[in-house]
Amino acid sequence: MSGPVLKDPFSWGKVDMAGMARCLLVLCKQVYSIFIKEDRLLHLSSACYILGDLHGNFRDLLCFEKTFWRLGPVLTPASLLFLGDYVDRGQEGIEVVAYLFAQKVLCPHKVYLLRGNHELRNVQDMFQFHGECRRKFGIDLGEQVWEEINRCFDAMPICALVDNRILCVHGGIPSLDIKSDFFKLVSQIPCPLRDPENESPLAWELLWNDPLSNEMRDLDNTNNDFILNVRRGTGYFFSSKALNDFLYQNSLSYVVRAHEVQQQGFKVQLNGRLLTVFSSSHYCGGENEAATVLCDSNKLRLIRLDTSS
Repeated sequence: MSGPVLKDPFSWGKVDMAGMARCLLVLCKQVYSIFIKEDRLLHLSSACYILGDLHGNFRDLLCFEKTFWRLGPVLTPASLLFLGDYVDRGQEGIEVVAYLFAQKVLCPHKVYLLRGNHELRNVQDMFQFHGECRRKFGIDLGEQVWEEINRCFDAMPICALVDNRILCVHGGIPSLDIKSDFFKLVSQIPCPLRDPENESPLAWELLWNDPLSNEMRDLDNTNNDFILNVRRGTGYFFSSKALNDFLYQNSLSYVVRAHEVQQQGFKVQLNGRLLTVFSSSHYCGGENEAATVLCDSNKLRLIRLDTSS
């Protein structure tokens, strides 16, 4: 007598993938109607959990759920803010997107999703997500699912402001003239935004910019607040002075961003005014941890995730 048939953890088993794709297409239409009405700059109140890159790590996303919103976002006192990069690198981008889109539809005023630099078609073509859609749903249906998901990405907000003092964004601060009205300019970013690189240089920098490390500052003798980001081939590195000027000009206390893997899941930078959070452990086979940030009353609490269970 044979025993029970076991399936791999988080696999769909014998799910009708065509039916799953049709459900995703319906979900995309629902969540698009929410994204398209949201401001490019979200205004949120604390308390708020802030998560960085997930990169197709569905297992860690479920660990976050189990730890921080076990009863669901509706019954969780804090809001949930995700800083982008939901797909690529990992193998479960579809699962991550489906989960987050469903939570957004169920709790549109408790769950907030920002766009990252991997929510771009040309980036996904270089990495896994485009191929993942085709592999899981077939070429024709997979292409349709991929395009509809990216249509939703095109309508996502670009950044968020918590308690009017903490700016949350995927990449970093932009190289604007110090006298520019940042909040007004963000509100004018086109929506939907299919091609940020050509349609909105401001949005492009918010998605791609990085802080300048101490080591890089020592190597740079131009004394500029922004230098070309040669590591990524696009965007800029910004200095501690650039960040301080930006915070002062816009009456801000901190910037919380994602975009870079961190060994402990987070890193405090630029004299304590910049916080990088990364929420996918064992990224690309590495040994890094995953973390989240609890923002409450203009205070930031760093929390590492236990992914052992």
